[in-house]
Amino acid sequence: MRPSPTFLVASALIYGFLYSDVTTHLSLRKRKRTDSDDAGSPKKKILITSNDTSWYSMEDTVQRGKRKASEDGEAPKKKFRCRDSTSTTKSSAEVRNTSSDGNGGDVERQDSTSSTEEERIYELSSSANTNKADFREKYCQLAPIGSGGFGSVYKGYRRSDRLPVAIKHIPCRKVMTERVTCNGREFSIILEVAFMLKAAGLPGGPVGQSAVVSLLDWYILDNKLILVMERPILSRDLDTYLRIRGGSLGELEAKMILRQLVDAAIHMHSKGVFHRDIKLKNVLVQLDSGLPRVRIIDFGCASFSTETSFSSFCGTRAFFPPEWSELDAYWAHPTTVWQLGAIFYSLLSGHPRFTTSDFVGNHIPINSALSSDVKVLLYMCLVSDPCMRATLGDLQGHPALSGTNFPSAPGRM
Repeated sequence: MRPSPTFLVASALIYGFLYSDVTTHLSLRKRKRTDSDDAGSPKKKILITSNDTSWYSMEDTVQRGKRKASEDGEAPKKKFRCRDSTSTTKSSAEVRNTSSDGNGGDVERQDSTSSTEEERIYELSSSANTNKADFREKYCQLAPIGSGGFGSVYKGYRRSDRLPVAIKHIPCRKVMTERVTCNGREFSIILEVAFMLKAAGLPGGPVGQSAVVSLLDWYILDNKLILVMERPILSRDLDTYLRIRGGSLGELEAKMILRQLVDAAIHMHSKGVFHRDIKLKNVLVQLDSGLPRVRIIDFGCASFSTETSFSSFCGTRAFFPPEWSELDAYWAHPTTVWQLGAIFYSLLSGHPRFTTSDFVGNHIPINSALSSDVKVLLYMCLVSDPCMRATLGDLQGHPALSGTNFPSAPGRM
């Protein structure tokens, strides 16, 4: 792979500063903000997401109470949805009427006139099954395993083959929709459904082959959107896995996880999906094969991946990229790289819990005892200036992640 000019410049800077503190040398470069994809003057609109996202864990944890503090130690913030200028939030009644037929039939059995996969995704995500008897016949819902601002998540299984599933209940007032046009047809899509189908594939295909958890079914029942997803066996969220492992991982395992995250992020962006909230609690580690396999969950903050800037943020405050605070704007690819850097930092020995404000403020260091290639990867991800930050392609092609003896990420990315 031929390195990009940005990568060459960044590498020169990185190697020059290798044994000194990154935040004292790489400051955010002031520049004029480009026009945002949101209409009007950009303003900060923040959704602080719940920390209770370890709901795929096989530990059968009890339902958690209301969050008392956010992930970065701050008091809980009021939750509200940020949306682009073309998004539309529908009322409960309007969302309920998205069922494709009067009987609330299974969306997988609808006749389709779609000519492309994207059009089929939009067609499917603009409707929902409203048949409660169908849900009860197909799935058994068991104990709650997580709750938060998004709603509640329950463990369960599919009755036909006892496949473990996670069943997420989201109040319709919190469901985000957006009008899109594809091949001359207009759709009002349920965003979380559309982004999961884009990233993991259409329903009915093999389950568990993607780095993104598969969406199996979705319903509108009792004024709630219900998402039925695979629940990977022998999996825990990365935050829980890290605690079980004593607070840090070895460098090889950390690089294995980073490489899979980079591959998954490249795949998601290639499908037009910008997750916006990649963090320890939204990444599962599946251990059924003996090697850690990364699975991505929670697309409640996802947006379309574009080259234009965003001026409303949906995600977790602790992992906002520094350009958001400095410029009131951020970009899809550089934000993803920053969040992957935050995860990688958190996995490594000698590091406290990561927050953007602490790192940019020079309050938390990079462990000088780490190997040179690991420190280079950190510096590539955690450059404050988004223009100087490495690209996902730079990371994927770096020798530290692409060596011939490096285990490849399992599953289709």
